[in-house]
Amino acid sequence: MKLLHFSDTHLGFSEYHKIDPVTGLNQREQDFYDAWRQVIEAVFALQPDVVIHAGDLFHTPRPSNRAIRVALESIQEINDAGIPMVLISGNHETPRIRSTGSIFESIDLFPNVHAAYQSRYEKFSIQGVDFHCLPHCSLTEEMDAAFAQLTKSVTVGHNVLITHGAWSGNEYGMGEFNEQRLPDVEALTAKEFDYIALGHYHRYVAVKENACYSSSTERTSLNEHDSTCGYLVLDLESGDREYHEIETRPMRKLPAIDCSGLLTADIYQQLQTLADESIRDAIVQIQLHNLEQDAFLKLDMRAIDELFQKAFVLEKQVLRKSKAPGDGRASAQIGSLPVEFSRYIEALDKPELDKERLQKMGAFYLDEA
Repeated sequence: MKLLHFSDTHLGFSEYHKIDPVTGLNQREQDFYDAWRQVIEAVFALQPDVVIHAGDLFHTPRPSNRAIRVALESIQEINDAGIPMVLISGNHETPRIRSTGSIFESIDLFPNVHAAYQSRYEKFSIQGVDFHCLPHCSLTEEMDAAFAQLTKSVTVGHNVLITHGAWSGNEYGMGEFNEQRLPDVEALTAKEFDYIALGHYHRYVAVKENACYSSSTERTSLNEHDSTCGYLVLDLESGDREYHEIETRPMRKLPAIDCSGLLTADIYQQLQTLADESIRDAIVQIQLHNLEQDAFLKLDMRAIDELFQKAFVLEKQVLRKSKAPGDGRASAQIGSLPVEFSRYIEALDKPELDKERLQKMGAFYLDEA
């Protein structure tokens, strides 16, 4: 059996105030739809026996009508082509309050689509293969119950596990407040699987010989600037596995410039050397470290924007040089809102606070906003 495994499509994600000239949509939102469509077209080109989506189909529990339409149109195409599809819900699309319902209730109506989204273990049998699904569980008790109910068949040809979360602790976490921590499921349950399809971590990586994150289909943060996006195709009989990279908007986190002793003109000159053709249409971040007070005051941000006009968007991180001890002024960096919130929490003189938890909660809610 040939499987196509993808995950973390985050349909409906939007960022920056840029508009796609063709569709009139937020450009980053359109980028995510374009990436999604590349995988859907690969499904029809490769004709897998089963398509797996391992969570975070949408970016929010209440996706926009547009995001729902994009997803349902493609899922209907796959359904009508007679290709079975198995989906699980991830942490981004699982409602905080169960009574609000889930968009997966509608997706589950397609006859060739099998969706697990109710914070419990479900099993689907397709063409002699059992697909064991552990979606995102909002409560630890729900996850423990799901693991306890996991039953692997010995009468079928193959067993595939699909789940969403940070495998074996923090190593494959995304730093999100509500992410699910996954143990080594095979070690915990004493059950071995032919393949474990993982979702949540936005990089392609094999955590075990038979367990892989397929990566996301687009990047949601500059922290992912050095990763690729794509999907996996694997053969259950032979164990062969191939990662397919797709085209996405480039991200460039440029080398930091040490501004110690530099005049404003020197800083502009160094920035100009970084503004080469590789930044065209890219999300770019520049970093200015140890900026002298005088140079900081004279720095013209509009002039820097002009240097990087080929970029899709430019993010600036400016770290002023630390003052002498005792002058009461510390270094200041102009960073993004999540970065500034994290610094604020870290600086609080409140030993009773769980700062790590507060930082993750703040990052999650700022992302939601």
